[in-house]
Amino acid sequence: MNWLLYILIFVFGYVTCKTFYFLRTTRLSLNLVRGASVIYISSMVKAVEKMSYAQEAMLEYMLKTERGSAEISAFQLQFDREVKYLKDTSIDVMMTLHPEFFRQMVEFEDWDSAMEYAEKYKEQIFKFWNVKR
Repeated sequence: MNWLLYILIFVFGYVTCKTFYFLRTTRLSLNLVRGASVIYISSMVKAVEKMSYAQEAMLEYMLKTERGSAEISAFQLQFDREVKYLKDTSIDVMMTLHPEFFRQMVEFEDWDSAMEYAEKYKEQIFKFWNVKR
């Protein structure tokens, strides 16, 4: 009789330990997904920021070399299309790469809502990029 009690106590302890481990790892996984989303969004914002610096440098070069206004406006239109494509595709790719279970946790669907999400977690973004405010 005592052996049966010992075995039942062991099984109860084992199942309880596994349950708490599962809950802890689930919470950790969700935090990692959130952190990865924040880092990804901030990386894309930095990419768009660097692209705008490149656009300004190119416009300055075009003005120095006295390019025509049609060529400059064509460059600006093409640049705007590429930035929009980057913004749209980056969010689509991220959503596609998330497994179905984690997609429910992502709080944004497009670039504008992703910027609101980044604003919500801006302290973590500044901490990640080691930016002093």
